[in-house]
Amino acid sequence: EGVRSAVRRGTRRCLLVAPTGSGKTTVASELIRLAALRDRRALFVAHRRELITQAYQRLLDFGLPESNVGVIMASDPRRRPGARVQVASIDTLRNRANPRADLVIVDECHRALAASYRDLQEHYGRAVHLGLTATPYRADGRGLGDAYDDLVVVTSPRALIAEGYLVEPRVFTVPPSALPDLSAVRTRGGDYDRRALEDAVDQKSLVGNLVEHWRRYAEGIRTIVFASSVAHSQHITERFVEAGIPAEHLDGTTPNDQRDAILARLASGETLVVPNVGVLCEGFDSPPVKCAILARPTKSTGLYLQMAGRILRPWQDQSAIILDHAGCVMEHGLPQQDRTFSLETRKKKQGQGATEPPAKVCIECFAIVPLSVRVCPECGTQLSVERDDVEETPDELVEVTVDDVQRLEWQRLQALASLRGYKPGWAIHRFREKFGEAPSASVRASAAPIEDQAEQRRAVYDAMLEEEGGNSAWAAVRFRADTGQSAPRAG
Repeated sequence: EGVRSAVRRGTRRCLLVAPTGSGKTTVASELIRLAALRDRRALFVAHRRELITQAYQRLLDFGLPESNVGVIMASDPRRRPGARVQVASIDTLRNRANPRADLVIVDECHRALAASYRDLQEHYGRAVHLGLTATPYRADGRGLGDAYDDLVVVTSPRALIAEGYLVEPRVFTVPPSALPDLSAVRTRGGDYDRRALEDAVDQKSLVGNLVEHWRRYAEGIRTIVFASSVAHSQHITERFVEAGIPAEHLDGTTPNDQRDAILARLASGETLVVPNVGVLCEGFDSPPVKCAILARPTKSTGLYLQMAGRILRPWQDQSAIILDHAGCVMEHGLPQQDRTFSLETRKKKQGQGATEPPAKVCIECFAIVPLSVRVCPECGTQLSVERDDVEETPDELVEVTVDDVQRLEWQRLQALASLRGYKPGWAIHRFREKFGEAPSASVRASAAPIEDQAEQRRAVYDAMLEEEGGNSAWAAVRFRADTGQSAPRAG
């Protein structure tokens, strides 16, 4: 109804946001059905075969005659050029004559700033455009305001959990010492450099920990694993098989018939674990799969939510379990947190958009729980009081100037560069990335380098602790990722 109201107001390009597993294709199918009743033509566009197949079947489920729904995808036999509703692959559509359309719907439209999608909007300039996504932002932080004029949030994860449409996951991480060392992994295009990331995560000890952790928390549960590369995924598969656990690897080069067979075996339980790279993040819908292992660190909140959301559909009252071996949850927040969304490009440090407090880690079982939780729901451990539980004091607020912020960051970067053995230019480069300029003479003069290594470690950790609102578990995870060392003890 929100989309229809926006169109009645004159909006021609509308972005529909709803959590993974909430039924966005169902909403689109109803809108297409209503358009068909008014003798309008519709085009549904997606980038994966699975999404196209799901949309096609859903349209038939909504009562559209098979003769009135065509598929534009390579040599697909369901090609019906005269059908008033077309379900198309964006890759195929680039090389075919565009069908007529009054309504254009793009699935997973966080890709809408790519050239092929922009060309599509330009070609259908007089049509109504509707984008569907759970994550309305790109990895590089760019908003979708160039592609859409209005944003409609259909519902939230909390509402869907309360209504029984999604399940609230149990989330576990590992000690900071078992997380990958990302201190030498640079960022490119808003996420970790793929080659350097593979080197950091594809370590024998880390891969072995995945199996051990799975056996402790999810043994016997159908599982998907998100890896950083083909080799990483294959190594994870090998370790599970060596442990006597039926596992099969998937990647983008796996032939379609083999992919379908592997996923069918996973759904039936014949295969228990399917490590993959770049295949199951979007369009995968198998409710019996109730565990996700995050073995691929990412700075992209969107990618993280897509991975975590794959297992949240209800199935036989079974819990959903997330095993985070990449530090994703402490970086981006729990997947069930309600978030705020905007069409604008987001600023750094605002990637989560979470409307709830962040999370903390139980030091006994490493469950990740909301910051306000006082007793671990998994093991019963009494948890420390964090930011939201601290009593207010009558002290007056102190104004913090831009120079104060830059001075502390410059001191932290110098300490971090020294701990890593980097050249001085590294700190200047990172400072410029954050503030858009090099440190001024006054900032350099007021932030003398720290020479003692223990004090360097303490300065870096304290800065992270302050940024995370006093959440020591989160700060420890970040410290480990940035320096490759354990966080200094309190005091």
